[in-house]
Amino acid sequence: MRSVILYNLLLCILLTGCTNKQKQPTIIGGASGTTEIAIADTDTQQYDIDAPIPLSEIEQYNKRVTLKRIPNVTITHLDAYKIKTQKPVYTTKTNEIILDVINVDAPSAELEYHRMEQWENGEWIEFPFIDNLGFAGGGRTLSKGDTLPEHISMSEFKYLLEPNKYKIHFYVFANIYTYCTVTDKSIQSIKNSEMKGAFNFRVLDSKNDSLRILFENHTNLSVQPIFLPSVGTDELHNVHPYARSGWIGEVKWMKSHALLKGGEAMLFSIPISWDTNGLQSRHDKESFKAGILAPGKYKIGLQIEVYMETEFKVEYSPIPLQPTEAT
Repeated sequence: MRSVILYNLLLCILLTGCTNKQKQPTIIGGASGTTEIAIADTDTQQYDIDAPIPLSEIEQYNKRVTLKRIPNVTITHLDAYKIKTQKPVYTTKTNEIILDVINVDAPSAELEYHRMEQWENGEWIEFPFIDNLGFAGGGRTLSKGDTLPEHISMSEFKYLLEPNKYKIHFYVFANIYTYCTVTDKSIQSIKNSEMKGAFNFRVLDSKNDSLRILFENHTNLSVQPIFLPSVGTDELHNVHPYARSGWIGEVKWMKSHALLKGGEAMLFSIPISWDTNGLQSRHDKESFKAGILAPGKYKIGLQIEVYMETEFKVEYSPIPLQPTEAT
């Protein structure tokens, strides 16, 4: 009960606090293949999404992470990932549908989960799974240029297929990385580490006040950053207390605020210093006691889900002809 009360209190604080604004850099996006960036002083929205911390720390928004959505990024990679059923039409007696998942021109990704919808009264509605269905997905890597099958058994669903049109939703999971160097005066991207193509992922060159991490979606697909970017090294997964936490509350918040449509980008700004008095656990106090990122090379990561969909039709199974009818 105590955890529920704390969670609800935090949620109320977040919803109230998100209305506050603080002077922060923003970016102006162009419509070229690589977004043109300009840093300017303006009002941008501040959000706090870390695990439960004291109210006094939550209110210090200038020490938290900021997100800035950028529209009008050029779509250069249509259907970088795509799915299609092996048949356009199935019968009511179909026991299994095989879905081809194709990596046309995108980073390697893991296959995840499917779900279905059916057309009813002019809209798509859920085609429900049976109760207590468990999935054991993941683990299959889809490399660029590869096609892998996804087997969808009709026994997973509550209802039988009927003549109608159906939609399959599917997503893949990818881990992407880039590197930067922090010095006493500046932050510089390590150029040969920048991801380019279907997704651009890089750290912007700037003064050494904040890591400005840009993710651009150059596909026509919806992309969900699952967590904040991680800030680590080749040896350590996390060296920053305000970067990716792994907290389920962070996932929920990101799904509410950071879903990117095709042709959108997101700028994450993470300050390189933090108030050590706001750290709660003994582990965090020890791990992040320096209060600032030391000069050096850092590995920046982002976990994303990429969503796809396709449609197929179902028709009645033909009635077999009797021998006399066949002749």
